[in-house]
Amino acid sequence: MQFLPCVNPRKLEFSFTSEMMQAVFDGSKTSYDFIGDVHGHHALLADLLVGLGYEDISGCYKHPEARKAVFVGDLINRGPDSEATLSLVRRMHEEGQALPILGNHEFRIIQEFVRFGKIEDRRIAPHLEWIRSWPLFLDLPDVRAVHAAWHFSSISILKDARLDDDEFVEETWNKNSARRQAVEKILYGLKVSLPQELDMLDRFGIKRIKGRVRWWEHPTNKSFADYLLSPMFPAPADHYPPAQEVREIEPYLFPQPPVFMGHYCLPPNIPKISGQVVCLDGCVTCDKVLWAYRWEGEKKPVENQLLSFPPS
Repeated sequence: MQFLPCVNPRKLEFSFTSEMMQAVFDGSKTSYDFIGDVHGHHALLADLLVGLGYEDISGCYKHPEARKAVFVGDLINRGPDSEATLSLVRRMHEEGQALPILGNHEFRIIQEFVRFGKIEDRRIAPHLEWIRSWPLFLDLPDVRAVHAAWHFSSISILKDARLDDDEFVEETWNKNSARRQAVEKILYGLKVSLPQELDMLDRFGIKRIKGRVRWWEHPTNKSFADYLLSPMFPAPADHYPPAQEVREIEPYLFPQPPVFMGHYCLPPNIPKISGQVVCLDGCVTCDKVLWAYRWEGEKKPVENQLLSFPPS
């Protein structure tokens, strides 16, 4: 991998404060718009925000009803303009209109910088210190957000972790570290080994040795056909995930509050809502659609609050 020089982010100007974060999420009556993985699709994001009722006021998108946007990670990579996407969200963030949480793509560039002192994409460098201020997850009294999986044990392990702590980030290179394993679960999801004799392929025709599961459901008596989240072909109803691997599953069921996530690149035919979990990653790079959910305080997610752009 080739890396481009990166200025030291500790020397960059950064104006967002913890007081601003408190202002964004202070008060139980605030309504939030949860937005899925953008992956550098700046123009689509701007159109989605307008569709959600936000107005571009002097270069910052604001909602006339004081709604706030929550981005569930992976603002960067794959799409045409990661830098413009970061600039848009950063302006909203700094003016108290939004909060991004970390995705696996952002986490990887933080790891690269701490380990190598540089990152591959020079255009992202001015935003790196800001990215390191993002939380790993959002836990409010009535709603939650995480990039890939709300795994209770891992959330507990990471509750005091800070991405601007080089020692923590360096620790995540160690495969035996409990905090490394916790980060992998919440940012990459929970996976199980697939039966290799079946040559199970993902939606892009790539053979996989691991499959992402519906981590919020009890795994008992569930076959691969029942328990895989990202589609695999074939998904046999007579083969079951290894028992020793599903022991780490910690189901997420009502009355737990709704939790919003991204990460899974779900094709259009896969429901985005399942129980208390809403997946807002509609694979924008492949399907050119962004997903959002208008949360009004409901204790159970409902289909009529789900929105896509362009509309289906």
